[in-house]
Parts: sequence; C-alpha cells; structure tokens
Amino acid sequence: MNQILATSNPTTKKAKKNSGPADIKTVVRVFAIAMLVFGVFMIGTGSYAIYKDNVDSNTEITKPVITESLNEDSTAVILTVTHDKAIDRIEYSWNNDEVQTITGNGRKYIEQEIEIPGGTNTLNVRAVDTQGQEISTQREYTVDDIINLTISENNKLKITAESQTEIAYMTYRWDEEEEETIDINATMVDQEIDIPMGTHNITIVLVDVNNESITKEQKVMGTTKPTINVETDDTGEYYLITITDETGLEKVDLNIRGEQRTITVEDGKKELKYKLKINDNDENRLEITAYNVDGIASDTVKKMANKTNH
Repeated sequence: MNQILATSNPTTKKAKKNSGPADIKTVVRVFAIAMLVFGVFMIGTGSYAIYKDNVDSNTEITKPVITESLNEDSTAVILTVTHDKAIDRIEYSWNNDEVQTITGNGRKYIEQEIEIPGGTNTLNVRAVDTQGQEISTQREYTVDDIINLTISENNKLKITAESQTEIAYMTYRWDEEEEETIDINATMVDQEIDIPMGTHNITIVLVDVNNESITKEQKVMGTTKPTINVETDDTGEYYLITITDETGLEKVDLNIRGEQRTITVEDGKKELKYKLKINDNDENRLEITAYNVDGIASDTVKKMANKTNH
C-alpha cells in the first residue's frame, strides 16, 4: 500500500504561457496589411482628385464653336453655334450697327439665317455659354448691290435699281415705322421719296415676279437747303437779306461789290437778317450762299441794284 501511495503522481499547478515569436509576427502582419490598405486608399483618393481636377480644368476651357456658311443663292449667312454645354446667348451685328441677341434657352445647338445687306459688310458674332466662356468672330461678306441711293437736288431720296428679272414691287420703311409699298412692274426702278428731318435708317426691299427679294439698309440724313430772300427797302438804299434753315445755319459766304466776306453763325441759329447799304451810282453786285450745320449749301442768290435805277 505504501508502495502504491509512493508511486502515485502528485498534483501539480498549470504553468502560464509566455508570448513567443509567433505572436509578434502576427501583430506585424496585421499592421502591415492595415498600412497597405490605407496606402491603397490614399493612392486611389489622390488619383481621383487628380482626375477630377483634370476634368474640371478641361470643362473650364471649353468654348462654343461658331460656323458660318451661305445659303443657296448667297443672300444670307447660315450661322450655327454648337457646344457641349448650354449656350446662354448669341450676339451678332453688321458693321457697327445695333447688336441683335439670340437667347440660348439651354440649347447646345442653335442655327440662325441672317440676311446679308447689299455691298460689302462685316458680320460680328459673339457666343457665350452659361459658365461665361465666350468666343467671337468677324467675317466680311460682299453681295452685288443693285439698289443705289442718292439725295436729289430737291432734297428727296432717289432710289434707282436695274434687274434682269422684272421687279414686281418695292417696299421701304423708315426706322420702325409702317412699311410703304410701290408697284414697279419693270426691270428698272427710279423713285423719289421724302426724307424725314434728321438721321434715320431706311430699309428697302425689291421683290421680283419670282418672289425673290433683295434688301438694302442704309442710314440717311434728312435736311433742307437754307433759303435766302433778298429785297431792297422802300427807299432803295439798302439790301434786306433774310436767311433761314430748319436745322440751323453754320456760315454765310457774301460778296458785295467784289468784296468777299465769310460770316460764321454762332449757336446754329435758324434765322439771320442783314441790312447792307447800296452805294450811289454803283452796280452794288451781290452774291450770297448759306450753309447749314449739316454742310448743305443753299442755291447762290445773285442781285444787282443801284439808286439811280431803283
């Protein structure tokens, strides 16, 4: 029994396990994976930012594209504006005339036909998108100008034209007033119309028997010639001169008995009166011409008087 007891295993306590090399490797591995994931995330974020900056940069410098072509009979410009963003507006004008505006209304494609005035003219075009990016163009166009405008001696506007095709009628309009129509029914036009006072824009349209038309726009300055009235007084001792003009007088050239004088008119007065002495036993030859503020000259008035034959 003692032997049995002696050979029995005594009860022992469990020993603590210490961290070994395997545990440290695990921690290092986890940390390395975390750093790798973080690095990939940062690289991806940076790449996206660079890509986005490039896209934004490209978007900012994009501008509308303007294209111009002629219609079939070369009487009008077909203006086309395209863009990858919404177009805010298109502005165009001939030469230095009033600017016309086409509203974009969010469109990315706009086409407009613009009639070409007669003669040689420059078309100015400016297109602006909704982000303020813009582009401008200038191009010269020439169309045979068959409509001729001149100021006649009686201060009327003379309209002449010649066409191979019979012209059915013509229309004209001063500024934005009502359009007037004149029947022609011939291959030639020779018309005179009144000119309103001041500077005005006239639009003339000739329409032939085939319903084809040609248009001319031009600024015209309406003025009248100064008028001169020369009389002698009741005693025959003086010339009584009255000069008038509706727009205002600028100067008067006067020659009395061979003595030339130029009188400058101040403040654009519309009426002048002069009294010139008639010498004894002398021809007292008088020549007088007046000019208004628009540079239009009157007819030259010539008079000759003396006391002996009055």
